[in-house]
Amino acid sequence: MIPAPLSNCVYLYLPFKPCNNMITAVLIDDEIVSLEALHLKIQKASDEIKVIQTFDSAPEAAKHIERLAPDVIFLDVEMPEMDGFDFLSAFPDRTFEVVITTAHSEYAIQAVRQSAVDFLLKPFSVKELEDTAGRLVQKIKSKRKTERSAFQKLNAQFDKIPVPSLRGISFLPIKEILYLVSEGNYTTIYLENNQKIVSSRNLGDYEALLENLQFFRIHHSTLINLAHIREYLRGEGGSVLLSDGTELDVSKRKKKEFLEVIGF
Repeated sequence: MIPAPLSNCVYLYLPFKPCNNMITAVLIDDEIVSLEALHLKIQKASDEIKVIQTFDSAPEAAKHIERLAPDVIFLDVEMPEMDGFDFLSAFPDRTFEVVITTAHSEYAIQAVRQSAVDFLLKPFSVKELEDTAGRLVQKIKSKRKTERSAFQKLNAQFDKIPVPSLRGISFLPIKEILYLVSEGNYTTIYLENNQKIVSSRNLGDYEALLENLQFFRIHHSTLINLAHIREYLRGEGGSVLLSDGTELDVSKRKKKEFLEVIGF
């Protein structure tokens, strides 16, 4: 296994991955030189794809895929111990997309049968990878949008959201949430009756989760429930007064969009 920086995104109990909107990728190739070259080409080809891990062993990669939960795997075919197609057979219900990277053109038909997004024949250029990345990003974003919409409808139907915490999972009524504040990779959720809970999801995850459910991010660190606004107080960015008396600043950058959302 060749280490690569892991994303700080928290994906616990979330059926879609909105964090920073980045497409997460894992690279698998038994040749370290090929791995390094592919990593560099991806960095040049797309600023929307983030390599979160690389492996020079398919069996080793198979042990970590569930934990890493990548959006896409760039996969070599001919490797010792386990070839690329045997690797894919270990994930019959896979949720990740696949891009086959190989020096052997005879595997193209198998790549199609495995529903690979693309088949890149080594050595391939950055331009070829740019074309692949474009199709890949479009497909994954479309899939995320569909998944997010379905999950939001489910949340609206039951009027609750699952919130992972240090104790387990709490199911919070959406209408009782006043506002949420970013605490780095964690989020503090403030509720009615002076209650609060610390969650192991970041604020960006909640912004995507509560999209179209009357929530708005008034500041890079604050997401509010619009149903609990009592008053907007004018200022450079202004501030909002919530139903519990809490006053929160609206950033100057968000002011115009916020006023449009509330009808001014």
